[in-house]
Amino acid sequence: MRKSETADDMERYFSGQELYGDDFSGARLQEWYDGEAEGYAGEVLNNQPRYRYHYHELNRYHLFDRIDLPVGGEAIGLGSAYGHEFLPIADRLDKITIIDPSDEFAAHGALENTPLVYRKPALDGSLDFPDNHFQLATSLGALHHIANVSAVIREFYRCLAPGGYMLIREPIVTQGDWRRPRPGLTRNERGIPLRLMKQIAIDAGFEIKYAALFDFAPFTRFMATIGSPAFTQAWSTRVDRLLSIIFSFNTRYHRPRVADRLGPASLALVLRKPPA
Repeated sequence: MRKSETADDMERYFSGQELYGDDFSGARLQEWYDGEAEGYAGEVLNNQPRYRYHYHELNRYHLFDRIDLPVGGEAIGLGSAYGHEFLPIADRLDKITIIDPSDEFAAHGALENTPLVYRKPALDGSLDFPDNHFQLATSLGALHHIANVSAVIREFYRCLAPGGYMLIREPIVTQGDWRRPRPGLTRNERGIPLRLMKQIAIDAGFEIKYAALFDFAPFTRFMATIGSPAFTQAWSTRVDRLLSIIFSFNTRYHRPRVADRLGPASLALVLRKPPA
């Protein structure tokens, strides 16, 4: 914690009243960016060759099945790594642009037969694309690595064509105390409080077409221990959704105690830019 941040400041963040990092600028924003630049890529590389993309069923159930995507459009993905999240819909796309700070993923030039283009993110969240350009945008587990979330969401809104969709899934819990090292997590990542995530999207101009809590940790951890990741199968994805509904009374942001963790830990959103 910096000297300028008091215990009261941190309580506002941990309570979910404010999003830590969203108002950063200058040196603080640069420090955050530098700390995250190779963070996720490092996690992937450290787990090779065990790396597998385990979220296709989750994405299908909560996101892709809930949009009407025209054939022949362009998509943009934030932090999409190798682009695997687009595999179920790649044949409907002419081009996929991935915004990622890591050089590790940029050597991959195509997904199936769909061209992949990589761009580095700008520090201030701006995107070097014209207004109304893309038909689809995704951020599947990337925003919580970013400081200035509100600015980034506004830029994606600007770049989407009227009627275009943005698909988001993000943790809505702190993932522990980000002031200290956490095994398996990058330096700065923290979840985005449920209320704030929705409000950021609305303030940017989006319509919320679908919102669903998911990721009931006791169940997903059990599935992982038996070697069957929960979001690779239709039945377990639905069981997780049911448990998340049952325990939806608990959307506490900071969950230091075991009892606090009996609740859904993530949010899926289907956002739409209103048609012209």
